[in-house]
Amino acid sequence: MTEEKRNAHVQQKHHDKDKEERSQFDNIGLTKRNADYMFRFNRALRGTDLSVDRKSEIISQMKDQLLVEQKHGATARNLYGTVEERIDFIINPPKKPTKLMDNFWPNAVYNMLFFGIIFNILYGITLLISKGGQVEQSAGIVSIIVLSMLSGIIMPLLTRMLDSNVQHTYSGWMRALFMLLIIIAWVLSFTLSMSIPRAINPVVPFYVNFIIAAVAIGVAIYVYRKYTITVNFFTPNANRRR
Repeated sequence: MTEEKRNAHVQQKHHDKDKEERSQFDNIGLTKRNADYMFRFNRALRGTDLSVDRKSEIISQMKDQLLVEQKHGATARNLYGTVEERIDFIINPPKKPTKLMDNFWPNAVYNMLFFGIIFNILYGITLLISKGGQVEQSAGIVSIIVLSMLSGIIMPLLTRMLDSNVQHTYSGWMRALFMLLIIIAWVLSFTLSMSIPRAINPVVPFYVNFIIAAVAIGVAIYVYRKYTITVNFFTPNANRRR
């Protein structure tokens, strides 16, 4: 086969392939312009990493929508923008705004556990290496629990106030004031919690702190896997959310 015939054969194969791809959009009721758009979009979509089922679902949804909307004069370009813009929208969809308290408590509980782990490990190590006279300076178990709970609630609250994807009721200046007040309240609570009488706030042996930390790690892993945690420091399975 000569080079010219070989090139003609390749061109014919490409032509037949294009014709076959176009056939799924021709003669189904789409206008010529919309059918051409869907042909080009389908070709671009094939180059993405989406699953075959997801690609088929997208194409089917767009065809059904176009068949309805074009009766009112709409075109694919009007509805979706350019092919490149539509592909980018599908691959990188805009984040939906959330409310301040959406999924707040799972994040708060997760962070309570995180701070409980840190505090128990730190105070456990302090007790382990300290002399007997320094035990009285350590935090009691009630203080640790209170601090962990307060810190766990404050962390996602502060983070949400800075999140641009959250539907905020107040202006940036008001949120900044609220954040300052929250931090001041946390510092005061920290001081007050450390002054809880030893009668109801005993310093537990270091191994009890370590046991509590180990149990909290297990519960934190469970919470992380069960709920969508977006505000976190201790991430036992971070790859799941990539």
